[in-house]
Amino acid sequence: MQFLQDLLNNKEPDNWWKEYKDFCKDISKVDRSLFIEALPALLKKLENNYAHRDLRIALENESKSNASFGKEIYSKILEAQNPYLYDSLTDIISGLYKSDQKFAITKIKSLISNAEISLSRIGIQSIAKIDLLDKAIPKTFISWIEKQFNDIANTEALAESWPSIFFAVRIKRNGLKNADAIIDKLSSVKTIGIQLELIYFLDHNLNLEKEMKLFEKYLPLLLHIDLEHAGAYNHLTYRLENVAKTNLGLVIDFITDWVDLSPENARKIEYFSHLLNTLCDDFYSDFQKLYTNWLNKDNPNFHIAIFEMNSARYMRDLSGLTVSEVLIKDYSDYDIEYITYKILAYVYDKDTSLSLIYSILEQKGDNKEVVVFLADLFINHFIFNYYSTIEFLNLKKKTANRKLKKIIKDIVEEGEDNYKAYSDLENLKEFAPSEQRMIYYNKIQNRKFNKSYKESESESSSFLSMVTNINYRTGKSTFSKYSGKYTEKMTPALISHSGEMPRGEFIDPIGQATERLLWQNFKRRQ
Repeated sequence: MQFLQDLLNNKEPDNWWKEYKDFCKDISKVDRSLFIEALPALLKKLENNYAHRDLRIALENESKSNASFGKEIYSKILEAQNPYLYDSLTDIISGLYKSDQKFAITKIKSLISNAEISLSRIGIQSIAKIDLLDKAIPKTFISWIEKQFNDIANTEALAESWPSIFFAVRIKRNGLKNADAIIDKLSSVKTIGIQLELIYFLDHNLNLEKEMKLFEKYLPLLLHIDLEHAGAYNHLTYRLENVAKTNLGLVIDFITDWVDLSPENARKIEYFSHLLNTLCDDFYSDFQKLYTNWLNKDNPNFHIAIFEMNSARYMRDLSGLTVSEVLIKDYSDYDIEYITYKILAYVYDKDTSLSLIYSILEQKGDNKEVVVFLADLFINHFIFNYYSTIEFLNLKKKTANRKLKKIIKDIVEEGEDNYKAYSDLENLKEFAPSEQRMIYYNKIQNRKFNKSYKESESESSSFLSMVTNINYRTGKSTFSKYSGKYTEKMTPALISHSGEMPRGEFIDPIGQATERLLWQNFKRRQ
């Protein structure tokens, strides 16, 4: 068959995927020796591709309708002694079970009992494709499976096969009497193979309406997944997002416990970014509670997580975030002092930190000590660094109550006086950034951006490699050459962006860094 020959010769026709589809449809006509020879190249081509499903279905269906085909391919794969091909055996066995049950059962037993782990795993996994509730299945075979699975699960020397056992028993929970007992035993094993199977079990094989207690029991076992396994965290986050709709408290407790474990976890809070964004979008008041509660934690891991959440591009814009009214009303003056300093220490975005601290002022406007404390920060930190704070406060004053309006008025008046006093100092003007300094600053920022872009480009998928590159020439006008022809000249539009830099960073960067360090290490006063 030309399709297989092209694979062996490393040729890829333009219509390769159509030929592949046709090959799967006519797999019964294939030269079986040539198929085994070309199978490694075909599997490599289909690696991590959904289209692999077509080949698997074809092998199973043909083995089901033609036992001699399945038996011959089964035999030739074993003769090849290439573990890369063994996964195809589960589909062949599944088909053979329907065309020659006795033969299939014999082979399954042989595989499970095989001393070679790669073959034993195939035998175990093949159980997942057999209907164990079928009345035609021999009871002695089911009893044999239960005993073998129990023996393997209790034998440390066979630990490599445990993920396969977990896979088979979670799929066949209803067909194996000891399935839940085996799951309970293996679930506490801290290897990524078992942890992945536990995630799949919680995601696909539990009925949350009836088995929520089991979910609550097994979820904490996933707190210790190694951080290098980002894919496992992605799958876990997807599951937790669905659970949050009905059991939000359980999900928030899990993330909180996970961050509590280590600063390394806190720095990887991005693993739960999609879930946190969902909380922010759909459960805003609960997200406020989580955020406020983490700010008030004594464990610095939570403040690191707050910093990462506010600094990363993967999170929602939190510029208008406010603290939880429900929690803040019960906080003591020392608690208010503590979380305020943690906001200043870890929330670098001016709009977010300003919104958070103003919301504290709103809730604690009747507390004289807190008002004096916060007013000082507004004057000597926010207004000193960001003159736009005055505009923010004046806007808030329009909807504030009478008492808060008076507080805002006093803050703005004193803040403006202080800002002007600093600005009028002759020696302070020496620190005003010159045009030359700003040019130099922009060059540094551009280098950082270009480095980040190159790194992200090198880590990106191969999709861009399929896009045609176009070379541009720019000056006062822009044009390009494409398909051997020059395009019309275009005049680029002016694109600009403005931002407010904190004045203290130019006047006294070391002092600003020292102040932030003091806030980061501030301990709650009793």
